[in-house]
Amino acid sequence: MIKVGLLVESGRIGIETVVCRRICSLLNIEHQAQIEVDIVSMDNKRRLLNECATATAALLASGCTRVVILWDERPAWPSMHEELCWHRDREYALSQLTADNIPIDRVHLVCIEREFESWLMFDHNMLSRVLSKPTHKVTFPKVRRPDRNKNPKGTLGSKIKELSGMTYVDVNFAPMFAKELDSLNRLFKCVTFKRFASRLTGIDFEGGS
Repeated sequence: MIKVGLLVESGRIGIETVVCRRICSLLNIEHQAQIEVDIVSMDNKRRLLNECATATAALLASGCTRVVILWDERPAWPSMHEELCWHRDREYALSQLTADNIPIDRVHLVCIEREFESWLMFDHNMLSRVLSKPTHKVTFPKVRRPDRNKNPKGTLGSKIKELSGMTYVDVNFAPMFAKELDSLNRLFKCVTFKRFASRLTGIDFEGGS
């Protein structure tokens, strides 16, 4: 097994932490990735970007071969007047890593377009299972290009409310998403997910891109 570090912007029971743990398991099962992933929960995007160097140094010191830093392009509370810019986020993170003399060749930065819910909406079958009950089957509709949706979290929440009457709170739904995620095939249709899987495992899922 290869030990890999992963920084995420959620808390310890947050959606990225919980679902990424399941994703890592499926990468091992479906693609023989043979990775042991140490997930560090950074609580929010600001802390992740500001403290990524310290957390990365600790992971490398603990024996991780490489570290992946994962964050959402769209912040939790976006400003209507603030332009989304993953390139700016990336340059800022790199400046933090460089200032602390972190070996950049052992660090991979992956920004999700637009946010983690974008990935989830690629798997409408998984979402259908989450919302269904033994006495009431729910069909979550296919969403065209979830990674181009301007507000994936809001779109997912609205559709969950419409189909089930439940209010979407990501920490409450995280274990349900993880439980019902039984394959990565649909998530691999997303460009940023393929990039994440490639950087995490060292396997080329991007076809040389």
